[in-house]
Amino acid sequence: MEIRQILNKMTDHLPPVPAIRLTVEKGEPGLFDSKIGGTPYFPKAMEYPRGRVNEFKGQPLTLLAQLNFDKLPHIPDFPTKGILQFFIAADDLYGMSPEYGEGMTRQDNFRVIYHENIITDETQLLSRDEIPKYSGDEECLLPFSGEYKLTAQEPVKMPANMWDYRFADAFVKAYNELSDEPVEDFWELDDDITDALYDLIDFPDAVIGGYPVFTQDDPRMSEDVSDCDTLLFELDSVFDNEQGIDIMWGDMGTGSFMIPRKNLKALDFSRVLYNYDCS
Repeated sequence: MEIRQILNKMTDHLPPVPAIRLTVEKGEPGLFDSKIGGTPYFPKAMEYPRGRVNEFKGQPLTLLAQLNFDKLPHIPDFPTKGILQFFIAADDLYGMSPEYGEGMTRQDNFRVIYHENIITDETQLLSRDEIPKYSGDEECLLPFSGEYKLTAQEPVKMPANMWDYRFADAFVKAYNELSDEPVEDFWELDDDITDALYDLIDFPDAVIGGYPVFTQDDPRMSEDVSDCDTLLFELDSVFDNEQGIDIMWGDMGTGSFMIPRKNLKALDFSRVLYNYDCS
């Protein structure tokens, strides 16, 4: 049985979903651009995000990524305008909670902020010199150095991959519908099948929508966060000496932000599951 046959059948149970692939490029992005790092768009009238626990309590968070939906292609249920930002603490967990499950949604040392209406008058925005800076004694640790442009490609339909918490059940259902020798569990399958599935995984530099990729387990296997069914944003490790790009989540890991679809539709970013892992 061809693996493509099984995957085609599996789409009945776990269909491909729209995604915007983003390419990381060296450069100096502007204040309003989609980017990694750099100076965030931030109104002076707003309270700047700070850590709430541990050594980063009261300390300013760092812009990880900024997405300007005024300039991005549109996919269903995602914003059609405004700027969405991801801030993290520069600690040894990059702002992720040390707790598993529900604790990973508490925005203590990370923050997701949405500016629905963009202010274009830069005198009302914080300049690079006005962004609060860390004043503690701990070493600052971030998964990137420098700042980079994010360039969007046209939307695509992204298939599920084997790290998604729903994949195993969907694949087994499809396999059993086509096979004369059904299996009860995904890990009963031959190694050549699982190896082939791994080789088919797509690793974009960054992505909006689609399916996340993990180097370990999908945290949404924990029932209390299984509602965070939609990938809001994911940034992979991207290292290129020639271009001067250095983004590294530990040992070639990824950073992922996931949200319940109903919250996304309502532009409510108060419940977001943030996960960083590496091999």
